[in-house]
Amino acid sequence: MPRSFPWPWSASFTFLLVACTNDPSPRLINGGGIGDGEIDGTLNIYVIDHDTKAAIVNATVDVGAREGKTNAKGLVTFKDLSGPQTVAVKATGYASVAWVGANGANVTIPLDGTAAVPQAKLSGTVAGWDTVTVPTGHAKAAAIFYSQTDELGSNANNLKTPNGGNFCGVGMATCSWTLVSRTGTLTVIAAIVDIDPKVVSDPNDDVITIIGWATKSGVTVQDAIDQSGLILTQVEVGNLQNVAIDYGSPPAALTDKAAIIGIEVSNSEVVQLPLFSTVKDSMLAPKPTVFSPTATYRLTAVAQTTTADKGAQSILIRHNLSSTSLAAGSWLVPPTGVTVTRAKATFDKITNAKIYTVEWDDSAGTKLLGITLLDGSTSVDVPALVMLPASGTLTAKVQGIGADIDVTSFSLDDDKALLWGVAAEPITIN
Repeated sequence: MPRSFPWPWSASFTFLLVACTNDPSPRLINGGGIGDGEIDGTLNIYVIDHDTKAAIVNATVDVGAREGKTNAKGLVTFKDLSGPQTVAVKATGYASVAWVGANGANVTIPLDGTAAVPQAKLSGTVAGWDTVTVPTGHAKAAAIFYSQTDELGSNANNLKTPNGGNFCGVGMATCSWTLVSRTGTLTVIAAIVDIDPKVVSDPNDDVITIIGWATKSGVTVQDAIDQSGLILTQVEVGNLQNVAIDYGSPPAALTDKAAIIGIEVSNSEVVQLPLFSTVKDSMLAPKPTVFSPTATYRLTAVAQTTTADKGAQSILIRHNLSSTSLAAGSWLVPPTGVTVTRAKATFDKITNAKIYTVEWDDSAGTKLLGITLLDGSTSVDVPALVMLPASGTLTAKVQGIGADIDVTSFSLDDDKALLWGVAAEPITIN
């Protein structure tokens, strides 16, 4: 899946400014976003860290031909403006950003940083491991992971555990694991699998089937404070059920399909259950009520070429699903007519895409610049403030985003559920 998107989507706010004002009070929008009426005189811009939400001080902000610096609160204000603006932002240690067609008196822009994500190492066991049985000649194992925040693109959701420490149990009487985890209050979960080796000398033909789950909820993790002795309790058989996936009709060229069954525990936590099985259209999963009385399923369906995220890709997200049959529905078609250089991007309009983004990464996969087009335009020049390097291989990605939004009034944190699809086309720039 794409690593990071500047997702904008709509919200209604209880705080409204008087319609005739042209000098609104500065307001920080939760997680980033736009609000408080169209620009008519004053434009307040906050710049924050995408992961920590902390103010970014001394960021350079360009609006048209004007330039300013953020203060100790991450705020810069511009006067005598009217209508949609292109806002470009640059800060040391962060990928640069530009929003095209931003039209709100208050704008909050989050930046993706390169600093280490707050994290800690957890360790423990799976209770009752000796009671898990598999057929003769098979092996049992478990994969352990942590629940994610519901912030799409957050680096905190993609931490890797070195040396496969979060896999345990193969040929062992106990299942002892370690896990590098994000911070916050979260759920630790284990997928218990049956491994059928088929041809013992060829691990590529192994068949892996999920046969159970184990969990521990309410684990509070603080930065750099490791925890040990965590015990995951197996989910009772009566709280497991088979969940089926209906992919519908993905774009014809995207023949490789996959899905993640999520459980939406709360507005800020989702347990993502990847399909470890070689079967891609069903899985034994916990009932949502295992995690919360009000939890529901989520479907994240992916259709792509055989080169995965190196090629064209379409992703759908369906929220608040209560049945055991999860349907993808209508897909976005990846962008066509894509031309991207270091200075400009053009592409064809995508049916049902609300906004577009263009991202440039360096050869190491580090994001350098992300531009969001909020006005529906399909061509953009890179603003001078955020010019890209003149040499070196870059990878660009054009994305169409499906979301039920009002681009003049949204919050990135409050309105995640309004995002329903992304379609992407990458291109290499030498």
